[in-house]
Amino acid sequence: MKKSFPGGIIMLTYKFMQIAFLVSILLGVAIPLLGSSAVFKRLSSSGDALAHSSLAGVAIGLAAGLNPLWTAVLSCIVSFLIIELLRRRFSKYSEIGVAVVLSASIGLAGILSSFTSASNFDSYLFGSIILISDEEVYLTFGIFAAVLGFYFLFHGQIFASLYSESESKVSGIKVNGLTFAQDLLFALTIAVSSKIMGSLVVSSLVVLPTAVALQFKKGYKWTLLISVFSSLTAMLSGLSIAYYADLKPGATIVMVLIGELVLAFLVKGILALGRKGRSRA
Repeated sequence: MKKSFPGGIIMLTYKFMQIAFLVSILLGVAIPLLGSSAVFKRLSSSGDALAHSSLAGVAIGLAAGLNPLWTAVLSCIVSFLIIELLRRRFSKYSEIGVAVVLSASIGLAGILSSFTSASNFDSYLFGSIILISDEEVYLTFGIFAAVLGFYFLFHGQIFASLYSESESKVSGIKVNGLTFAQDLLFALTIAVSSKIMGSLVVSSLVVLPTAVALQFKKGYKWTLLISVFSSLTAMLSGLSIAYYADLKPGATIVMVLIGELVLAFLVKGILALGRKGRSRA
C-alpha cells in the first residue's frame, strides 16, 4: 500500500484495490446476514470457534504442503458438524459444543504452527485482503450468491424459526434442515473470510454489525438491514483508511466497527434523554 497518492479516485485505479473493494462489499453483505442469526440464537461465539478452526486448517495445510484455503474450508466444515453433534447431545447447554471446538482448534493450531514457517502462519492471523487470489475471489462470489439466495428464498422461515422453533415445526417448517443449511453456509463463509480478513478479525465482523443494529430496536428486518449497512460502511471506510495510513485492513475495519458501536450507544443515549425531557414537559 502507498500513502503518497491523494484522492480516492486514484486509489481505485489500482486493480488490487478494485478487487479488495469488491470482495469487501460481497463479504460485507454475507457475513452480517449469517452473523445476525448466530447472535439471535445466542451462539455468537460460534464465529470465533469456526475462525480458530480455520486457523487450525491453515496450519494443517502449511504443515502438510497442501492448499491452506481448502484445508481451512474442510476444517470449518468438520468443526461445524462437531458443534451440531454436541449441540444435540447437550440440548440445554448448546454453547458447550462451541467451547469444545474453540479449545481444540486453538490447541491444534498452536501445535501445528511449530511445523510451519512463522511468517506464513502469521499472515493468516490478520489476513491480506489486498493480496487475494482469483480462486478466493470466485469463492467469495459463490458464497455471496448462495447466502443472498438462501435468505431471499427462506427469509420468512428463518424469522419464524428464530422466533419459536416449536411453533415453526408445528406449522410445517423443516427447522432442522433449515438450521443445518444455514450453519453450513456460515461455516463456509467463515472459512473463506478468515483467509481473506484474518482469523483473529472475522469473528468481530460476525458480531459487531448486529450489535450496532440492535441498539436501534427496529425489529428483525430492520436489524438485518442496519447490520448490513454498518458492515458495508466499516468495510469500505476501513479499507480506505488502511490504504492511506498503511495499516492492516482487517484490524482497521474492526476498529471502525467499534467506533460505529460507540456512536450507536451515544445516539441511543441522546434519544433516551430527549424522550425523558419530552415526557417531563
